[in-house]
Amino acid sequence: MPSFHLPMDLSDATRELAPLLPAGLPDGLPHYWYPLLQSEELPADRPVGALALGQRLSLWRDGAGQPQAVQDRCPHRSIKLSVGRVLDGELQCLMHGLRFDGQGRCTLVPWESGRSRLHDRLAVQAYPARELGGYVWVYLGDADRFPPPPLETQVPEELLQPDQYLCIRLPTSIWKANWLPAIDGSDGFHAVVMHTDSQAVHRAERAPGSTEVPLEDRRVKIIKTSHGIRGVSVDLQGRPLNHGHFDVDVKGQRFNLPCLTSNPIKPAPGAAPYVSRLWQFPQDRGHTQVVRYLAWRAGTEAERAEARRVFEVVARQRLEQVNLEDAFAAEAMGDVVEARAREVLMTPDEDVVKVRRLLNDAYLQPLTTGKRLDNPPGALAFPM
Repeated sequence: MPSFHLPMDLSDATRELAPLLPAGLPDGLPHYWYPLLQSEELPADRPVGALALGQRLSLWRDGAGQPQAVQDRCPHRSIKLSVGRVLDGELQCLMHGLRFDGQGRCTLVPWESGRSRLHDRLAVQAYPARELGGYVWVYLGDADRFPPPPLETQVPEELLQPDQYLCIRLPTSIWKANWLPAIDGSDGFHAVVMHTDSQAVHRAERAPGSTEVPLEDRRVKIIKTSHGIRGVSVDLQGRPLNHGHFDVDVKGQRFNLPCLTSNPIKPAPGAAPYVSRLWQFPQDRGHTQVVRYLAWRAGTEAERAEARRVFEVVARQRLEQVNLEDAFAAEAMGDVVEARAREVLMTPDEDVVKVRRLLNDAYLQPLTTGKRLDNPPGALAFPM
């Protein structure tokens, strides 16, 4: 199980397994906030288990309804605390009744009267936890050496202004792949090939003059935008084909630490654009948790109603199919080290390499300089 504390010997943790792939990076980036659960997935009356960055956690709500998170292991006999109970806002072990608060302190040993040194020995690792924007966030890292930054500075703008934006959360999914191939698959180029059918606009929304061209007669043109490289589907004469994406001016970065990809989408001419926000982080080396929501700038009821209509008519089915296709691709890449060692990078991979460099730096900087790497100011603004 990976540790969030700095190793005594940095040579193993920083050793490159492949270009821009230090040995510990496949386990994830510590010292960041992660959206582990949707708010409704954490009830008031029982704990919930979670797995992230190789750490098993037990989450619950305290007496004030605030989320708490500790290591999912009772120090007495190692049973999972997530199968226990919530009593008086504290977490009680199912097996022998030991009780713990949100700081990980043992507050009750049923057969002991009063508090003793035994209680201190029975403490469990606690993790900072917050609820914001419909998600339960947990800071996974060494909070003593790298204090967690305010969560409000680490989340997209729209989660802080629910009266100005409509956010529709999609179900969380788990991919059977390492998180790094999953992140690689978020490039802005592959969509016109792999998602050529699933990203097609619903026929009721299709723009006039759209051209149907057989797959074997389609080609891809590389263009550079303010949001990085993307591909445009063209026919054999080089004429652009409508496959469901329309140009939209964007701002900010497409990828932000620790694992957030933002995809601005305009589904049809005249339609309000929306952004797909996608977190992809490791449960362990072989499984990636995928958290996604769509956001519209919508401050009026009419704008919200139209956004919900677009979601139901266009976006829902599209995103469900895209998720399946992206999961299949990430899983089909196989072992991340072998894949990186054998790959031949080309022009469309320019943005992929930039993201890999950023992840490499974010992993190594705390180890080598003792400083945490953060996103630049304004990077998490709404992109349109």
